[in-house]
Amino acid sequence: MTRIKHLTIILFLGFYMINCYSQDIKFNKDSLLKIDTYFNDQIDANKLAGAITLIAINGNTEQLKSYGQLDIADSIKMNKDVMIPIASMTKIITSIAILQLQESGQLNIDDPIDKYFPEFRNIKVLVNPDSSTTEELKHKPTIRDFLRHTAGMVYTGGNTYADSLYKEAGFRTWNGSLDGFIKKVSSIPLAYQPNQNWIYSYSHDVLGYLVEIVSGKPLNDYCMENIFQPLGLKNTGFYVPREKSDRLSNLYIFSNDTLVVEDSKDASIYNYLPSAISGGGGWWSSYGGVVTTIEDFYVITQLMLNYGTLNDVKILNETSVKSMISNQIGDLDAYGTKYGLGVGVIMSEDGSELTNEIYWAGAPYNTYFWIDYKESIIGILFTNTAPFGHLGMMGHFKELTENAIEE
Repeated sequence: MTRIKHLTIILFLGFYMINCYSQDIKFNKDSLLKIDTYFNDQIDANKLAGAITLIAINGNTEQLKSYGQLDIADSIKMNKDVMIPIASMTKIITSIAILQLQESGQLNIDDPIDKYFPEFRNIKVLVNPDSSTTEELKHKPTIRDFLRHTAGMVYTGGNTYADSLYKEAGFRTWNGSLDGFIKKVSSIPLAYQPNQNWIYSYSHDVLGYLVEIVSGKPLNDYCMENIFQPLGLKNTGFYVPREKSDRLSNLYIFSNDTLVVEDSKDASIYNYLPSAISGGGGWWSSYGGVVTTIEDFYVITQLMLNYGTLNDVKILNETSVKSMISNQIGDLDAYGTKYGLGVGVIMSEDGSELTNEIYWAGAPYNTYFWIDYKESIIGILFTNTAPFGHLGMMGHFKELTENAIEE
């Protein structure tokens, strides 16, 4: 399927909506068992420590399964209540917060970012990402540019001169203030002119602090009061409270044909609220962002599928959700697909502007979700095993799910 080909592309890299769902779609139960076989085989081969899967259609959960262990040494089994850091999937939550603030009139996503952060007023632009020569900004990056990763920023995963500046600034393990982050990142030239390229970046970390500046509340408090609590998410936050610490999983990395503990649940950073809360889902690998259960995150995906309202609780207006899940980058490329506001967007196969799916993933835990708007299908995968893209698990899970569909 074309959708699976698109997904394969992202996995190897670290507006009118369709409202007419097919009521005849269902899953073949025997075919769904192949998902069990796949994950159990990886665990038996000692290539995967643990995983949790959830599949739903038309609001009905078709599969909720857990495999393997959250702690191999202590023989603690993985289960649906285990809390996993979702890393870059945090971006969807930060985007919801920004759009809520727009709906309340506290900001406009087409405002230039320097309206809120004067530090960006004098920012320069590299002639190209590998050059130390700078030029003047041609137009100011807007909040929308930060939401869609067209502001000109980068992460630190590349080998360009721009990436090296971010690494030298210490952003991979940032534990200073968010104010300090803004001051430092705004002193580094942009890698390209705004809206000329799509580059995955630290832009949602800027937005996380923007939520604090505009609302007067840290991102974690804002999200708790305006997203998590209204939706009844009791196991979601930016750290794992002491009373729930036994539900946090170890992170394992598969290296040299062996599973090795990369981050112990007993000494994890996620046991404490970070000093610099990451709206992007982490300052680098396994460092910051939201921690949640698969069932809590399922509520977030249901909210998106229902265009902002769930169980009579309205979190966003329908128009805001439609803007999130539409192509916001035009002809630019985002890992072989398109990008909205905080989520990847897969367009309809006929090349029109209809959105078929949204999706994203998180590293290094290999968390992943997709929402199929055409068929009203939600798929979510949580694992506790790195590196990102390990075994192609996300692609295999999606392919096995789609192969189990009966029409």
